[in-house]
Amino acid sequence: MNAFELNEVSFTYPSGTTALREVSFTVKEGSSVALLGANGAGKSTLLDLLLGLHPSRSITLYGRPLTSYGRKEVGRLVALVPQSEQFNFSFTLLDYALFGRSPYLGSMQSPSAFDAQIAYEALEEVGLAGYESRAITSLSGGEHQLLLLARAIAQQSRILLLDEPTSALDPANRRRTLSLLKQLHTRGKTLFFSTHDVNFASELATDVVLLKEGRLLAAGPKEEVITAQALTTLYETPMYVAQTNGHSFMY
Repeated sequence: MNAFELNEVSFTYPSGTTALREVSFTVKEGSSVALLGANGAGKSTLLDLLLGLHPSRSITLYGRPLTSYGRKEVGRLVALVPQSEQFNFSFTLLDYALFGRSPYLGSMQSPSAFDAQIAYEALEEVGLAGYESRAITSLSGGEHQLLLLARAIAQQSRILLLDEPTSALDPANRRRTLSLLKQLHTRGKTLFFSTHDVNFASELATDVVLLKEGRLLAAGPKEEVITAQALTTLYETPMYVAQTNGHSFMY
């Protein structure tokens, strides 16, 4: 089963800037897909489209046009982990993780004890258990990213969209995030993530999508797509692929 199908997806902003041009590929249920491309390639726009923020009749979600879903219905299937998020209020970590339960609540409904337990377990999974009463404004950059992931885990969606999940992380938190995402994927989550870190993509992805200037350069299994030639074309700079202890390393 395909989680997403994109059929010649194009998108132009009201300003007249065209971000995507006839992009077609599929995201299989249970896969882990890395989206690679230089700055301005259209990666963020593509993530917004998959989340339904820009309506597109050229995208299906589990066989239905994405435009046919309501917002809460999409939220039960797709969760976003943004690159960062501005915290304007001093919520506690538990309060913030509870936002992930919004797709399951009515407009005036408060979270239940069951919702709170799910949110707490999400904090526990990312290593933030015991800090649920802390103010989110006290978090470090790495803790901030882990909290965003906890909120998405609490959402219990089938698909996780992640925008540059390790861009601001030190090596220790990068490794922790990689381990968490591998565990989620092993448990059946479909992952679709943008990244500039080709080696992170190689470690986590089953499939890779290469986007260049809004057009699809290549899409398919990572062993076929992540090549020195393709990466050199993508980034317009010499790239190399080496094998170390049975793993590919790009530089």
